[in-house]
Amino acid sequence: MNQVINNRGLRTALRAVTLSTFTVFCFGLPAIQANADTGTANSIVDNTGGNQRINSSGKLRMLSQRIPAAACVATYSGSSETATQALKAASTEFGKILNALTEGDPEMGISGAEHRRQTLAKLDEIKALWEPFNAAIDDILAGKNTEASMKFLSENNMALLEAAKALVTEETAEYANPFEMTAEDALLIDFSGRQRMLTQKIAKESCGVETGNAPLGSVDDMKSTISMFEMTLGALRDGMPAAGVKAPPTEEIHSSLVAATEHWTGTKSLLEGVTGKGSIGSEKQDQLFDLLTQGLKEMNAITSLYTEYSKSAN
Repeated sequence: MNQVINNRGLRTALRAVTLSTFTVFCFGLPAIQANADTGTANSIVDNTGGNQRINSSGKLRMLSQRIPAAACVATYSGSSETATQALKAASTEFGKILNALTEGDPEMGISGAEHRRQTLAKLDEIKALWEPFNAAIDDILAGKNTEASMKFLSENNMALLEAAKALVTEETAEYANPFEMTAEDALLIDFSGRQRMLTQKIAKESCGVETGNAPLGSVDDMKSTISMFEMTLGALRDGMPAAGVKAPPTEEIHSSLVAATEHWTGTKSLLEGVTGKGSIGSEKQDQLFDLLTQGLKEMNAITSLYTEYSKSAN
């Protein structure tokens, strides 16, 4: 009975991303399908750095949440060097990715400037949101206008996340290569990639609860995000055919997911202190941010394993 409920919950929670993924990879893309032979289609993706464009745009989702999480911990703790350095690095990476997706960056594997108007419109939307967002980050790092800047990040990070999600969809529609991966493998890559964003959303919401910063997150927000993370992690680790998620295709992926689950168990004990008591103190918030950063790294590695598998298997 519990398994049935979990299956239904995962299908409901992930329905939007499931449908978008299968729409792209099952029904195909006219620009790619117009080429009859696989070699031509592959060259379209390779010549433009399409795979890297999709991967990089996906990172913007995660960074939109990592930035307010790091800013909150850094301003609340006042002594978290990890959070301060994470804020600097995330800001730099966000700007670099945004520029690469617009102008191209061979060092990042992205060849040539973007030319499609719909994609440029999505990039322009993110740029308009990013400019004041980045200014607020600079102020926090400089120790000025901290309260107002933190308020701005708190109230606008979800708009940045939504814009980044829209860009991922657009980049996938433009550059995804249906000849290189099955819809099933694409689903695994998308789900594991979303997990890295969820680790940072949890970090952001936890600090929001800790500091009473309601726009960053509430206890209910945390519980919902934690539930989403756990359901998806379980589905990736064990497989959930009813939700379209197959079991880990290699022993390395399975072992990595088992290790990620063990790490998550330790992280969750601290999270339960936040959801149960509403506060764990600045020292433990620093520790929690570090644990969720490690979780981010684990899910990054797992996403890369799924990506490499999809290339070798297809």
